[in-house]
Amino acid sequence: MLLKDQVAIVTGGGGGIGEDICLCLAREGAQVVVSDINKELAQKVSAKVKESGQESLAVKTDVRFEAQCNNLVAMTLNEFNRLDILVCAAGTSGVNWMTAPVDPAAVENIPVEAWDMTLDVNLKGVFLCNRAVISYFKQQKRGKIINVSSIGGRRGGGGLPPYSASKAGVINLTQSIAMQVAPFNINANTICPGLVWTPMWAEGISFTTGKARWEKLQAKGVSPEEAFMQMVHAGTPLKRPQTPEDMGNLVVFLASDLAREITGQAINVDGGTVLN
Repeated sequence: MLLKDQVAIVTGGGGGIGEDICLCLAREGAQVVVSDINKELAQKVSAKVKESGQESLAVKTDVRFEAQCNNLVAMTLNEFNRLDILVCAAGTSGVNWMTAPVDPAAVENIPVEAWDMTLDVNLKGVFLCNRAVISYFKQQKRGKIINVSSIGGRRGGGGLPPYSASKAGVINLTQSIAMQVAPFNINANTICPGLVWTPMWAEGISFTTGKARWEKLQAKGVSPEEAFMQMVHAGTPLKRPQTPEDMGNLVVFLASDLAREITGQAINVDGGTVLN
């Protein structure tokens, strides 16, 4: 086991990519603190971790708030008396706040509230959780930080400007943190998922395909998942979608000693969609 007896926090662990990250970490021997804004979902994933043979704790956390992020770390240390890995997977597409009837993704139509919410969850939340663990990691002179960005953070797109901007910020923030914490034997990296079918993708499909094209697809009876697969085949060299487990496998690698010389990197897991 690559992570035997280590303790990991995973924000956004109650579903989607975060859930599989929790299970992959547990598979490699880590004890996992499942953090999510939805306590019930966190508890369900925590139960799965326990079923795999590892200890687990579910903690309700809204990553937009400093006190809750600090509490998450305090509860982890109180329960396990150690912390080795932080994975920030909590995120939002922001589409729930983009409600303009005509071309809601156009910058001039995006409500300020939608911008604030997306940046608060996707970028401020990463900052607050990273900030909450760094002092402890510095004291013990080791630690692994893995922040989840997106290929949307690699390049601007017409569909979800606040999301792309927030995810670009995660990459830049992680690089800055990596430089600061390197003298303390702490690694900080970013993973950039590609086309992964999750509830977030399901709710944002009309934005990512474009409103006019999505309406035409709907008229033809195309389901959101079918539209997603069309995007995969059109834009992914490997012609297949990525899975949450693909992301979990990379997180395990980055959290392990196998990746001890990797820091400040943003690694795409996207089937070749973005080449850099």
